[in-house]
Amino acid sequence: MKKLLLISLLTSLLTTGCAQQQGLVIVKGKFAYCGASATQATKDSITILGKKFLKGIATCPVLDGPSVVNTYLISNPTITPDGTAKTVWSLFWYYDTVVQAPSWNKLPTQNRTFVVTNEPGGGMSNMWCMPCKILPKKVNGVTLAECEGPINESAFPLDKAVRVIPGMTSVTQAPLGATYPVGTVIPNFKKN
Repeated sequence: MKKLLLISLLTSLLTTGCAQQQGLVIVKGKFAYCGASATQATKDSITILGKKFLKGIATCPVLDGPSVVNTYLISNPTITPDGTAKTVWSLFWYYDTVVQAPSWNKLPTQNRTFVVTNEPGGGMSNMWCMPCKILPKKVNGVTLAECEGPINESAFPLDKAVRVIPGMTSVTQAPLGATYPVGTVIPNFKKN
């Protein structure tokens, strides 16, 4: 299952043809990495590409380096959500180790899959290409950001919001027991 997240992302691009004029871009700079985080549901909603979802909040480490951007959601990733250094975008890159809650020590990542359920906390959250506010205090020397994103919305396809339903399989690096783990549904590519 090593690098399953990155393989799913690239497979989706190759089979859907999204890697053309608009789609994925690799950028370098500061971003929040939420792939190993949990999300807490709020009572508010968030609109993604014209569809409303329950809004979740995830605390994620701020990293500096390469990352992947969906330009259907962020047309200019060089500009932060509010145009200042107080915010970053939550973006994706594959990591074998990354700082993780609650200690914010650097730990090995564990790719895992799970089936989305109707149980409270049995869903997932998509925190890819979402706005994040940098928190004022570091924890264990780590800069953290609070990110807002949809509960039970899939990162794929890139150009429209798709609701995740019970029974779908999601992939994450969040630990077992995480509430609404950040991840995405694994695309199901049927052969003709």
